[in-house]
Amino acid sequence: MLLRSSLLAMVLIMASSFNVSAIEQTLKINDVPWPPYFFIDNDTKKYTLGIGKEVLNYCLAKSGHKTNYIRLPVKRTHHYMKEGILDITVYSYKKSREEILHYASEPIFISEYGFLVRADSNIDIKKLNDLLPYQIGHLDGLTYTPEYMDIVNQKLLKKEVTIGHNLKAMFAQLLAPQPRFEIMADSKATFHWFAKNEGISDKIKVLDYSLKNKKYFITVSKKSKNISNPKRLLAEMDTCLKQMKLDGSYQSILNTYGQ
Repeated sequence: MLLRSSLLAMVLIMASSFNVSAIEQTLKINDVPWPPYFFIDNDTKKYTLGIGKEVLNYCLAKSGHKTNYIRLPVKRTHHYMKEGILDITVYSYKKSREEILHYASEPIFISEYGFLVRADSNIDIKKLNDLLPYQIGHLDGLTYTPEYMDIVNQKLLKKEVTIGHNLKAMFAQLLAPQPRFEIMADSKATFHWFAKNEGISDKIKVLDYSLKNKKYFITVSKKSKNISNPKRLLAEMDTCLKQMKLDGSYQSILNTYGQ
């Protein structure tokens, strides 16, 4: 009887320890300056999280996880996800990424990509080849679409591309008295948000041409050290996102950020 009681106590202690560990596990997530989806500081007044962060924080908390956001460049993020140093990031879908990632099935958000020029520019883009005469600004590490990247790579060989590492610097280079480039690509929502926040909406123009509508998904590194069952976690994220979209809480977050 004593042996049986001791065994039962040991099982209960082990189960308790496992549950606490699972509930209190902190997941590492990359942090990027990507308004209105991710904000990394308090310079944005009341908008200190972003659409992506708000959704991630809400759904991961429901699954019993804490979050630790780590600011990283785009290329290092990819390396850290490959090695399992990061647990989660938000990515668009690429077949090649399935080698290192598990993907959720429900998009966390959809972003329309397009082009930005100075307000006084007469540039108009109807098709991608219309870009050929112009000096392009390109944010390092972003790929957009294969067709667009073909043009970027061709123009790189001719030294007709200016590479930038953050959006603020790119805007400054475009709006300088002697601009480094004439046109750049990014999320239209990001362009509008940044220009409004910096008080320069009257100095820029977002063109009507749509480069692509890209769906973004929660992904888990296949080498994550903190997520023992990635597919189960992602199924929980999908369920949470679908419920948020049904009950209006997702749209409420979008409304906060003017989307």
